[in-house]
Amino acid sequence: MRSRTSQVAFALLLLAVACQKREPLTAAKAEQILREVRFTAEPIYAEVPQKVWWNPRFPKDEFDERSLRTFDHLQKAGLITVTGGATAEGAAYVAHVTQTGFPILGTAPSARGPVFRGLICYRVYDGLRNFQRHPTEPTTGHGELVWHYTRPTPLYSMFETKQNKPLDKPFVSLVSFYYQDHQWKFDVTVRKTEAE
Repeated sequence: MRSRTSQVAFALLLLAVACQKREPLTAAKAEQILREVRFTAEPIYAEVPQKVWWNPRFPKDEFDERSLRTFDHLQKAGLITVTGGATAEGAAYVAHVTQTGFPILGTAPSARGPVFRGLICYRVYDGLRNFQRHPTEPTTGHGELVWHYTRPTPLYSMFETKQNKPLDKPFVSLVSFYYQDHQWKFDVTVRKTEAE
């Protein structure tokens, strides 16, 4: 009997701890919700395809040019070797990681095939601004999460395939907050837009 009572008490305690308090949403509460899940500095990676090719059916584009320049930078740093070149119908270049590059460059799948990934910088959050609570629902609101790219690694300048990642320029993500199923939650409604 005592064991069953302690099990029930323990289950109630767990339930009480798991349920978050429903209270009016404030800017401070919204900051707390975000702080519980975000990193102090989030790593940001850039990618370059392991194979860059073109032919008459799929002509060379600007991204192929940037990929070849990235190959050149990585090869000069001793991180990859490149084989292939111009063909009768176009070109095909294939990058291979070196012993030096192996612990630095990761691999991943993408729409263009396998890619090499490298840590280029970090995203640092600057805080929440323009918070507004819903006029009739006290547990719902939205705001702008301000952040910027910073702390570039040596790979930052090598990856010309990175897109729209200028250093120290503020960006915002639009975030909505709500209380559901005894938990505070948030959704990022717009991932990245320039700060005004």
